[in-house]
Amino acid sequence: MAPHPVVQAVIDLSAGAIGGAACVFSGQPLDTAKVKMQTFPTLYRGFIHCIVSTYKQVGLRGLYQGTTPALMANIAENSVLFMSYGFCQQVIRFTAGLHNEAVLRCDDVNHAAVLVSTC
Repeated sequence: MAPHPVVQAVIDLSAGAIGGAACVFSGQPLDTAKVKMQTFPTLYRGFIHCIVSTYKQVGLRGLYQGTTPALMANIAENSVLFMSYGFCQQVIRFTAGLHNEAVLRCDDVNHAAVLVSTC
């Protein structure tokens, strides 16, 4: 049985928020090092040197500088993206005449596209 549409939207929003947060927390140290190397091109010998130097000077916090704006942006973006994707799947199921729990195949998506384009 498919969950209520509001419940499904909350699930999609939550999944997007968790995915966005995971993306930022895993990639922020790499992005910080990249920005430092671009800003101060002669200060670091390479990527690893930049990370090690930053860690020695500022600690782990130094690798996560600028996390808050990136976290807010990615959580918002991925939440909307996941919810929109789920909504579009339901529209395709409805347009193709499938039940709410049907697994979509390429044929279903193509069929729905043809039906929508003839309107």
